[in-house]
Amino acid sequence: MQFLTHLDPKEATGVVISVGFFVMYFVEMAAGRIFSTRRPLRDTFFTLAGMSAHVFLSGPIIGLAAGWVVLQIWPSESGALAHIGFWPAFAALFFADEFLHYWLHRYAHEWRWLWKIHRTHHTAMNMNVGVAFRYNIFWVLLLPQAWLSAFAFYVGQGEALMAALLITFFVNVLTHASFRWDLALRRRFPWSEGFWFVLEHLVTLPDTHHAHHAYGKSAHPNGNYAVTVFLFDVLFGTAKFPRQEQATFGLPISSRLHWAEELFWPIVRKSLLPRPDKIGADARIDQSSRAKFFNRSS
Repeated sequence: MQFLTHLDPKEATGVVISVGFFVMYFVEMAAGRIFSTRRPLRDTFFTLAGMSAHVFLSGPIIGLAAGWVVLQIWPSESGALAHIGFWPAFAALFFADEFLHYWLHRYAHEWRWLWKIHRTHHTAMNMNVGVAFRYNIFWVLLLPQAWLSAFAFYVGQGEALMAALLITFFVNVLTHASFRWDLALRRRFPWSEGFWFVLEHLVTLPDTHHAHHAYGKSAHPNGNYAVTVFLFDVLFGTAKFPRQEQATFGLPISSRLHWAEELFWPIVRKSLLPRPDKIGADARIDQSSRAKFFNRSS
């Protein structure tokens, strides 16, 4: 890991995030949690598309746009906040990013046009670490972390922001993982329930986030919006605590959405595909019609 010291904070963070993600992804793959799912190739494609959008869209576009805005507001303030200590800067940037993401995420469930951009993240029919990057490619342009990055590096607090983003990343991936490690620990050590009660009110856990991605029994898709600081859900009245597994993930229309609309809405708009049961019924009718035709012809 010594080579990381030769990289700037942004490059080092990128390496840690990439390595950390793929290690956890391959752990789930080795455990049969990736390609035994209902639509593994589609989900993998969407994950790669979301990751690529971070690299090729978020960085260049937001870097230029946010950099230009910062220069207009503080034209001669480069490094102006570099004198602030690491920990105060880290705390301010971490909570600012979490607070902004909470409201972006909440509005994405309340505003129809924003929901259609965010919806791709919710159409995965199984939970695994890849879902953390399962995006419509335009979603990455709305994430506050990219905009905060331009500001933080400009004022001399790039390292503090990168540290904040690393924590957010690892919590985000662990809460999307298919392994329900939190419930397993609670059941294995029932005497620790008081600790878990406090923790789940402060930090997002798989229990609360899985419920956000589920539908049906014990699901809470319109709540549990925080990435890391679950305290925001508690304070703003959107906290839900199922404390149990969910059986069904995704959306009732997941199988009827066209892949191009999922990735590129609003540029690409498609009608819902036929219901799978209707496709089966149509196929049976067509097969019956063919049999009758060939019987008459023979």
